[in-house]
Amino acid sequence: MLTPIHAQDKPDSLKGVLSKQTGDTTEVSVLNLLSQSFYLSGDDSTLFYAQKALKLATKIKYQKGIAYAWHHFGTYYFIRHELDSALLYFERSLAIKKEINDERSISGTLNNLGGVYYNLGNYAKAMDNYQQSLTIKLAQGDSIRAAKTINNIGLIHYIQKNYDKALDRFSQALEIKRLKDLGIVASTLSNIGMTHMQREDYTQALRFCKRSYEIYDSLDIKCKRKQSAYNIGYSYLQLNRLDSSLMYLRSSYNDAIACEDQSTLSMALSGLGQAYMKKGLKKQAEEALLKGFQTASQHQLKEKTQEVANKLYDFYKAVGNEKKALEFLEISTDMKEELFNEDLTERLTTMELNFAFEQERDSLEYQKQAELLAINVNLKRQRNLRYLTILGLVITVIFSVVIYRYYELGKKARGILEHKNKTISETLNEREVLLQEIHHRVKNNLQIVSSLLNIQSKYLNDESARKAVLEGRDRIQSMALVHEKLYQSENLSKIDVKEYLEELVNTLFQSYDVSEDRIKLASNIESIDLSIDTTLQVGLLINELVSNALKHAFPAEKHGTISLSLIKKDDVHEVEVSDDGIGINSPDDLEKSYGYRIIRSISRGLNGTILMSDQAEKGTTFKLMFPQ
Repeated sequence: MLTPIHAQDKPDSLKGVLSKQTGDTTEVSVLNLLSQSFYLSGDDSTLFYAQKALKLATKIKYQKGIAYAWHHFGTYYFIRHELDSALLYFERSLAIKKEINDERSISGTLNNLGGVYYNLGNYAKAMDNYQQSLTIKLAQGDSIRAAKTINNIGLIHYIQKNYDKALDRFSQALEIKRLKDLGIVASTLSNIGMTHMQREDYTQALRFCKRSYEIYDSLDIKCKRKQSAYNIGYSYLQLNRLDSSLMYLRSSYNDAIACEDQSTLSMALSGLGQAYMKKGLKKQAEEALLKGFQTASQHQLKEKTQEVANKLYDFYKAVGNEKKALEFLEISTDMKEELFNEDLTERLTTMELNFAFEQERDSLEYQKQAELLAINVNLKRQRNLRYLTILGLVITVIFSVVIYRYYELGKKARGILEHKNKTISETLNEREVLLQEIHHRVKNNLQIVSSLLNIQSKYLNDESARKAVLEGRDRIQSMALVHEKLYQSENLSKIDVKEYLEELVNTLFQSYDVSEDRIKLASNIESIDLSIDTTLQVGLLINELVSNALKHAFPAEKHGTISLSLIKKDDVHEVEVSDDGIGINSPDDLEKSYGYRIIRSISRGLNGTILMSDQAEKGTTFKLMFPQ
């Protein structure tokens, strides 16, 4: 596991200073420092002090204090991997910092934005934010903080398997002479070691991973040391130095338990199992591998589950237990198929590009042949006219040759085109069958997940938990419906939006067991063309809004109407969901709800704007407007 570095400061004890409560910018600064000091505490202290800082800074109109408070909000959610919220608050902080031109702080927020995008898998935006951060730090001569960002840029090259560039960046960060933060040094050394492991240069990997381990060990940071210990143990394993391998793998195992790191724990157990097997300790090998598999499976670590299942297949095959070997081979194969869905999609895209290229190349080749033929005919005609009186017989022969050549070239060109068209047609048919199968499988898998959630809800005594599970089931059903429509459709690139949305809303009415006499549905959905991704997002949005109206707008058997419309005005699409129910009790509660966060996220994804109007006892209206 590579080690990203984010902008953080060391915690300080400031509660004594805070007790004075000056009510000015000094108190805001102290509150922000306290918020920062609790980043790694594991509780909500960061959020608590950031909220107090924001409230006071807003009251006294202290822009810098507001910006820093938003930054702490972002860090709080980032540490908890709530990336959508982290992104929102970091962007708010950055906007204010740019207004007040606080460049040193701007570089830190840019670095953290890069970390959010890195975790979201958007490496282009991650790189853009890291580069902006690095430019500011280098311009200020802040080489120590620049080293953190250089390290993070190296991670992007690593994840893209560009190991040479990754090593260049990690080495550049390590060579900064003034870099005295041992934690940064250790994490960078670990990253260099991991890169050498990917290149299967285990001797070099040991060199850097050992230095990283020694630093973490001297600082007694177990939760960082465990990864370096695993890297050393695995490298020794590949070099068949088994006693050394076992020593470091056991160290990684013990640290992973202490730090409750299930990913490293499963890897350490897998490594121990392989080392025991090489030493001929079959019982210990089986116990370690099975425990590693259970750990990865229970915590839904798909890649680790597939890797350990594959090692168990090798183990049982080696000891002659064919039944067990087959069992884990099937598990490994199923997990591998699931993990390679993205690779399959990428290959389909490549296939489409190849089709386009072949068609364009064939068209150009045919055009070239036709042009050459026309030139030759014109030359022959001119020559015939010039020597018509003296070369009558020769002209006749030449004309005959030209006609014959034209016939042969035309025949050859037609044969080439027919063969290419046949090949393209067959390949396109295979592609359509493959795409239909993919959509069918995706729909079936989503249906299985939906059924499992439905079953799980029946065993939950907590009503709020049961409702949350059922809401998740409805969201999955809305996505499954898109894939069902796709594989049933003759055109795999689009579906009938009107039919899909009407079926989705009717399904929701049935799911909530709503009588048509009590709550009526009024719909005005135009037949417009939307991409598959846009249709899916609009379906999720309508799922959230209609579900919310069915649950809250008409309590105590109250009667009413839910209206749904999808229209297109000029180049703007408008989705509107409204009801004539009791309205929303508290807009503040709405801002905190998970469903409303989903709605805002979908709106941003569509580059759109979400508007809400609400009047007590007169109902609620949500309108989303997004460009074509």
